[in-house]
Amino acid sequence: METTKLEASDIELRERGQVTLPKALREALHLETGDSLRAVMIANAIVLTPLRMDLEGLRKQIRKVMKQHGVSAEDLLRDL
Repeated sequence: METTKLEASDIELRERGQVTLPKALREALHLETGDSLRAVMIANAIVLTPLRMDLEGLRKQIRKVMKQHGVSAEDLLRDL
């Protein structure tokens, strides 16, 4: 069974409410520029959780892009 390693980092809240997550944390969670996080307040703490697109959300996004570019599923399969 894998254990959870808890590490604390002090970060600064900048003028526009922005924070920078330490590089080691971003790498450990495979976070990249533009990724979305959910912020939840629990008592006097803030918990940030990466938002991972679910399969349904991904399907909808792919269909939207395909429609914008006039590409059908058959077009995609033909090019494989």
